[in-house]
Amino acid sequence: MGSQTKLATGVERIAGALASAPPTHLAVVDSASLAVTELGAPGDLIGLPLTGETDALASLPAMFEVATEHLKVGGFGRAEIWVCSDGQSSDWQPEDGRWPAIEQALVSLPAGIRVNLLNFSASAPGNASVRVERAERETSREGNAEQTELVLDLLVRRTDAESTEPISVVVDLAGARSVVSVEMSAGEGELRGHRIPIEQSKGQGWGFVELGSDANQADNRYYFTFGRGEVRETVVVWEEASSLDVLRFAAEAPTSETTKYLSRAVPIGETGELDLIGAALLIWQGPLPQDEVALTVEHFLGAGGRVLFLPPAEPRGHVFQGIEWDAPRELVGDQGAEPAAPSFWRDEDDLLHHGEDGTPLTVKELRVSQLTPAQGDLTRLAGFATGETLLSRAPTARGGLYFLGTSPAPSNSNLAIQGVVLVAMVQRALEAAALDLGTRGQQDAGAVDPALATIGFQILSESKPAVLLSEQLFYGGVLQSGENLVAVNRALAEDRAGPMADESLTGLMPQVDLSLVTGGDKASGLVEEIWRVFLFLLLGALLFEAMLCLTESSGPVAKKGPKSTKQAANSPKEAA
Repeated sequence: MGSQTKLATGVERIAGALASAPPTHLAVVDSASLAVTELGAPGDLIGLPLTGETDALASLPAMFEVATEHLKVGGFGRAEIWVCSDGQSSDWQPEDGRWPAIEQALVSLPAGIRVNLLNFSASAPGNASVRVERAERETSREGNAEQTELVLDLLVRRTDAESTEPISVVVDLAGARSVVSVEMSAGEGELRGHRIPIEQSKGQGWGFVELGSDANQADNRYYFTFGRGEVRETVVVWEEASSLDVLRFAAEAPTSETTKYLSRAVPIGETGELDLIGAALLIWQGPLPQDEVALTVEHFLGAGGRVLFLPPAEPRGHVFQGIEWDAPRELVGDQGAEPAAPSFWRDEDDLLHHGEDGTPLTVKELRVSQLTPAQGDLTRLAGFATGETLLSRAPTARGGLYFLGTSPAPSNSNLAIQGVVLVAMVQRALEAAALDLGTRGQQDAGAVDPALATIGFQILSESKPAVLLSEQLFYGGVLQSGENLVAVNRALAEDRAGPMADESLTGLMPQVDLSLVTGGDKASGLVEEIWRVFLFLLLGALLFEAMLCLTESSGPVAKKGPKSTKQAANSPKEAA
């Protein structure tokens, strides 16, 4: 098994252990799609595409929820859940608040549950990973001659922090390959501003960087796309035309010479097929999104985008992620002669922070005559002496979700006149989104905008065999949808997160009967030993139950014997 992945090794060992006493019911939870697939025999686990590796982050809390629900709905008897994992904290998500409920659901299963964890958490010796942090097309001029180049920034990490041996990285650009050497120190190496001449007519393109073969092939390749400079696009959903022009002006303000700023306007009544592909910021003025549109916005947030909600003309009671608009109210200043001015704003970070040179924003010059504050679990970023909130932020795992309690309409505020504040807020939201979203056209495997599957795409890079087109979104590669190029790669957390300690893993569900085996050369024997012990105990319990049934056969409850035997025969050892 020299070049075999840890996952393939683990699946083979679990299949071998189950084959010693085949379960009556066997199902697998796909870590990418969370779909449950029924299998006929343990041998079906081997070579199955859904038991293979993907580049998407796994969510063990979500997988346990699906497995528990499957057991509960199926009404199975005594069951087992088998988990093959490398113990990465990014997959197990120990801070996730769902673990106590998962533990309670498992121990509450009437027939009992056992969890067997085959853990391959040991770091692969000598493993290295590579990532592209910047890929930009630049054109320079010397006299009358112009030269166009691709500029790359690379980051290489190695588990062996002691080694200072340089690492060779292959750069593949449309099949043209070159090799660069990256100097290493303390387990990391950077290559900044590496330039590759390209044709001037080549407006956009794609490629990948790759390391030589090592212990973990999954982090050896990283795809990238490039275009004519960085593009930061804002989608503006509008209900009131009086706010539209001001919002688009703020989104398109040219605050950087090397960045192109674009905006697309979408009337509130045409959001049924909202397209956020390529966007970094969504400004939404109107009733909060609902149903399928809300799911599109939530996915955009999850990918690292920023969303700024402005109040509708009339609140309709819509709720988005636990937040809703309160009733609008008139505001007056301290003297009662003019609209109210903010008395508090958070200037050390977020959207209203001081400029790079320390210059504060002119937030004190804002005047608000009509306020519609948001209600819910929010962090106050700006407000008034009365305690009312002007700008707030809702908690999100990724991205940024903001609520501004007024609009640029002249009847509501002077945001259109004091445009510097609105422009700064919008541009800072765009900048933060660009950092989260990464290079142009960069998305995480498993978190690709689902609209791609609806709009349609083609795969430019090498596709995965025996995988449906829609499932390609869980693997690294380059996709094209219309004129958009999207590079799909493993999430940053895959490179940053480390394995959890054994006691931390077992501590997630201390009340659950959990057996942990470290994946190593002798792990197969240990897994089979777990199975034999469990099988011996299960057979002992069945024999004891049969004895009880036989001794009570002369009584009225004798009919329970066959029923109990049948139920035990259908009691599966569940593999997930």
